[in-house]
Amino acid sequence: MSAVPPDLPERLLIAACGGRMLTGSAARAGIRPVVLDLYADQDTRAQAQATAAIPPGPTGLDPAALLDAAARLAPPESGYALVYGSGLDLAPDLLERLSSGREVYGNAPDTLRWAKSPRRFFELLRRLDIPHPETRFEPPPDPQGWLAKPGCGEGGKGVVFCAQAQGDDPDRYYQRYVVGPPLSALFLADGANARIVGFNTLWTARLPGQPFLFVGAINRAGLDRTQRAQVAAVIARLVRTMGLRGLNSLDFMRDGPVCRVLEINPRPSATLGLYDADFPEGLLARHVRACRGTLGEPWQAGDTVRASKAVFAPGPWTVPHALAWPEGCADRPMPGTAIRTGDPLCTVEAQGSDPEQVEAMIRQREAGLIQWLDRAR
Repeated sequence: MSAVPPDLPERLLIAACGGRMLTGSAARAGIRPVVLDLYADQDTRAQAQATAAIPPGPTGLDPAALLDAAARLAPPESGYALVYGSGLDLAPDLLERLSSGREVYGNAPDTLRWAKSPRRFFELLRRLDIPHPETRFEPPPDPQGWLAKPGCGEGGKGVVFCAQAQGDDPDRYYQRYVVGPPLSALFLADGANARIVGFNTLWTARLPGQPFLFVGAINRAGLDRTQRAQVAAVIARLVRTMGLRGLNSLDFMRDGPVCRVLEINPRPSATLGLYDADFPEGLLARHVRACRGTLGEPWQAGDTVRASKAVFAPGPWTVPHALAWPEGCADRPMPGTAIRTGDPLCTVEAQGSDPEQVEAMIRQREAGLIQWLDRAR
């Protein structure tokens, strides 16, 4: 492994629901981090100094288990920096506790509270005159054409058609349904300026009780020049107003010629993996430097089409030892891992020069993986 550049932290703690892509990005810069996530899978362990699988908690990772593992493996006041990913942006109080004695590269907890409070965020969009789907905080008189969304969620979890909403969730909000696939823009920010890394089409799956669950993405979005400029202008306004830093992503819908904002993810998103190979030191290095206020030299967008998709277990399975996984699999669980029906099994990845061919490769690898699993069980 190459030497760590002098302006990057040699000791690094990564905390996220899924830490594999951040770990791989750190490895490009010569960093072997301590990684705390839900899985501690084979691919993460291969590039980490140490790992621990943290049980799930109310919004991501179990707080007590996360803090205990961090204290053991990356003690505070011992030179460890912290980069956080999915799950921690929903738990700013936990992030504050995890940050104690560690230099944090990412948005501040107060920024997370702003970005992840639907009332505050959509009021900001209204004030900045940023297009977004019609949004309300009381059930619509006619539920037809409306979605119900949880006030604290990500990745489409808990999003249902309004007529299917159950229970009494005081943080629930309602949004006009816009037909089409969700899109996103991954970008770097230094608190005042932003540079877009790339535009993506997000894939969702209709799983039982989860009709809009995020399962993957491809780094192509089919936007015209006007729409790309529109999204760039929105990101610039949000960065200046919110002081966003590091890697972030903006989710939006294309509604005719208008791009309507759904949410902002104020931390590195899963689409990082669609671009990381285009940066010799990885995007995590760019994330750290942007958090310090340096966006660095402009880069030329790569031509490689990349896609990834989560595959869910069709039945219960315990991962055997000495198992050779099919080509294109990542996030491979450790031998002995007990996987329940519907749990994430692994991720299939593909790349090439043509979006349709890459999508076809993803479908083929997903189908081949399920057939392989039937034989392996």
